[in-house]
This record gives sequence, C-alpha cells and structure tokens, in this order.
Amino acid sequence: MAKTTLNQTMSRPILYEYAQEQIAKTPNKWAGETKKAIQEFLATIPKIKQIVTDKISNLTPQEDLDVLAKYDMTEQESCFWFTDTATTTENVSRDKKSIYANFSCKGHGGYYNYGSSKREVGNLSTDDLIALYYEDMVANGIDVVKYKFVKDNDCDYNGKRMNTYHKEIRDIREKIDTYQQKFFDDNDLNMSFTVPRSNSSCHQRARLITSEQLAVFDDYLSKLERVHLKWHKHYEQMKEKFKAYAELIRSSKNLEQVVEVWSEAENVRHKITGTGTALALSSISESVIQQDMAERKLADTVAVVITNTESVGV
Repeated sequence: MAKTTLNQTMSRPILYEYAQEQIAKTPNKWAGETKKAIQEFLATIPKIKQIVTDKISNLTPQEDLDVLAKYDMTEQESCFWFTDTATTTENVSRDKKSIYANFSCKGHGGYYNYGSSKREVGNLSTDDLIALYYEDMVANGIDVVKYKFVKDNDCDYNGKRMNTYHKEIRDIREKIDTYQQKFFDDNDLNMSFTVPRSNSSCHQRARLITSEQLAVFDDYLSKLERVHLKWHKHYEQMKEKFKAYAELIRSSKNLEQVVEVWSEAENVRHKITGTGTALALSSISESVIQQDMAERKLADTVAVVITNTESVGV
C-alpha cells in the first residue's frame, strides 16, 4: 500500500494543529484550576457593569440630554476614566487610584487602549484572550502554540527564523484577537452611553468613584492576573507534551510512521497530502505521546461510566 507522505507546508501543520487539539483535551490539575480561575474572573464583571452604568447614567439628567440632542450636542461614549475620590491615601500613586474602562471603545478612548497590564477593564490583550479562550481557539483550528512559539523564540517549529511580523503569525494573531468581540458578546459588555459632546479625551474627563468602587475594579484585575498564573502552569505542561508530538511529526517521513506511535493521527488522514523528509524519533517522545493518549482514553471511559450511572439513576 502506498504511503501518505508528509511535507512542511500542508500536512505537518495539520498534524501540529491536531496535536494541540488533542493535548488540550488531556485532563490535568492546572486545566481544572484555570477553568475555576476563569469563572471567578467572569463573576466580577456584573459588578463592574453596574458601577459603570450607575455612574455614567446619573451624571447628566435625561431632560438635559434631550435638550442637547436637539442641537446635536450629544455623543455615544464607551470608554471612561475613573479616579478614586479619596485623595488623602498615603503611598498610593495616582495611577493606582485610577482605572480605565474600555467597552468596544470608539472615539477618544482609542488613544488610551492600554490593555489589561495598564489597569484597564473591558478591552483585553492578546495574551488575556488566549488564557481565557485557548481550548475554543484550538478547537477552531487557530495555531495558538505556533503564535506563542514564534513570539518566544523568533523561529518556527523547524528552526526557521520568523517573528511576529511575519504574515502567517500576524494572521494567527488577528484570528486570536477576534475573540475580543466574543468576550464582549458573552458578557454583554458592548456598553455605550449618551453623554454631552466634548472635545476633551477620556483621561481629561475622569469620573470620580469611591475607594470601595475602585476595589471592585481592582478585584477584576486581580482575578484576571490569577487566570494568567493558572494558565501559565497549564500551558507549560501542554508545551512539554507538544514538544514530543512535534518531534514525532518532524521525524516522520509519512503518516503511517506517525500513526504507529500516535494512533489518533489516523483521524486526519483525509486532510493530508505531500512529501517529507525523515529524521529520528526519541524513545522519550514516544513514551510521552503514548501516556498522553492513555490519559485521554481513561478520561473518556470515566465520562461514559458516569453518564451511564446517571441514566440508570433516572
């Protein structure tokens, strides 16, 4: 029977993506803790929305807005700068007492699109989105591992020099960043308010909030940071496993050699065409892959048993 040969441009990338998808399904401690941290982070959002809505909606009486609207003196705004009113707090910088809320920002707020690392809520950085939606991205064929690999190493899986400005990596990042809108949609964060028209920026029109309200924003940032800490642990485990899969894929001349070690790869045979060059696979990588598949199989078996038990109970 003819062998299904592998190449660098089409067939191996298919296997790399499939490896990511399968590794993401393998149960591990940090995957569970990451999901828990994500839920705790998402639970802070309703309080944020309530504070913003109460603060902005009550700034200008509706009757005044109606009059201004007649003269085209209102605008829709979705970015806001908030500052703690407690000015006597010692040893706390102004930056620590301020927060930028960016909800699908338009207009002036675009100048202050700092990302979560600079005390911003609402808008997320690319790394934030990966931590929150990694499994969904991989399931949709987004090569997140390659993006991070190139970002960290300035080369691709095969050692070819590449940076984040390369078109392929830019395209991956653009796909990742589309999840910003998903984050807004999932959490009903497409928030916009009618306000008096102004030539000043968000920063110049800072709204005052209490220390207690600022603490709610700080909790959002703290919980998001916790997601990153858990996600990093989870990703490090997945990255080590991926190295084994990547070595197998690089070292195999044809799909049959891959399937011999990693039987699940048979599931993507229909997608694969091309030629390749054979290298050598280490016994360590083979062992890692076999153990990883065994853990997924065990998890699936447990899930089936639990489902059947629940059905009997019904």
